[in-house]
Amino acid sequence: MTPQRRVSLPLVAGYAGLAAFFALEATVRGQGSAASLRATDEDRGTTRAIVRAFALGACLPLLPGPPTSSRLPRRIAWLGLATEAGGLAVRAWSMRTLGDAYTRTLQTGERQQVVERGPYRFVRHPGYLGTLLAWIGFALTSRSLPVVGLVAVVFGRTYARRIVAEERLLARALPGYREYATRTRRLIPFAW
Repeated sequence: MTPQRRVSLPLVAGYAGLAAFFALEATVRGQGSAASLRATDEDRGTTRAIVRAFALGACLPLLPGPPTSSRLPRRIAWLGLATEAGGLAVRAWSMRTLGDAYTRTLQTGERQQVVERGPYRFVRHPGYLGTLLAWIGFALTSRSLPVVGLVAVVFGRTYARRIVAEERLLARALPGYREYATRTRRLIPFAW
């Protein structure tokens, strides 16, 4: 008999957090090319990979899971909600800071400049940091170690690829980006 996954209050709240994530994307991001999912050659397939990661991440907690003996403690689910909320806050802050320059795909605008205020004082990709925190927090609401591990690996690899592609573009297209990159970390303050 296949084990069934129980849907708990924190998991339902986690899905509400994902709805907030997508609502944030729809309302805060600029219109036109900023909202487009049409990828450029600079993208190197990373936008499609992100969409696939989102779909997988959202479905994993609903799949039948391992025996309940491998479940994480209940308090982990609540910690996951706090992590998800923190990730959403970081994402919103970074989106607001960049304004119209915040796009879904890898592109630069004619008047775009390097931004070093707000969360960009600490890391070069705070929007991605916020996304990773939100999705890992969501995975924690499932209380399933395999779900948390898979989400962390899939999203970590996907966003590592995205960062490499984006930094190639920004180093070439934005004056001063290389210097900015020497002063800040990519994703984790003081580490990477």
